Amino acid sequence: MGLVGTLVHASFDVVLVSVCLAGIRRATGLTLLPTVLSSKSHRRLLGYVMGVGERLFDVSVAFMTAYPSVFRREGPPPRPRSPTR
Repeated sequence: MGLVGTLVHASFDVVLVSVCLAGIRRATGLTLLPTVLSSKSHRRLLGYVMGVGERLFDVSVAFMTAYPSVFRREGPPPRPRSPTR
């Protein structure tokens, strides 16, 4: 695979991870701290990549909502019982 193919593959992987992190943020409220990166330019790049993931997550949800004959909305999963002592 050439340089272009490697860059496309790596870009796709980064976007896929950012969409997963956007879903985790929406479902749980957990997010990355930008302070783990020391460089201001790296923090800005992280913000850009996370923004792309948020937008793609929104587009995916809108697409799935537009086709209710294919996708259905389920309620939240049942909460696990706490162990009795």
